[in-house]
Amino acid sequence: MNTKHKTLQTQDEERQLVASAMVRQGGSFVSALGNALYNADLSNTDKIKAAFPEYWEKYLNQAMVEIDLNQEKG
Repeated sequence: MNTKHKTLQTQDEERQLVASAMVRQGGSFVSALGNALYNADLSNTDKIKAAFPEYWEKYLNQAMVEIDLNQEKG
């Protein structure tokens, strides 16, 4: 993750951000992964993150950029 972004408070916050970005911005498969993340416990979150690290990084970065842009506007 790009270190210029704010530090996430918890693993759950990161999971929620990734899930939201996947559902909003991903195609049908990635959107389904995002929905799975909304329902995942820590163990299953780790499995999804390990199985699809490129998606995790992409959508986490997109979510963090969106947060940064919103903070600059506000």
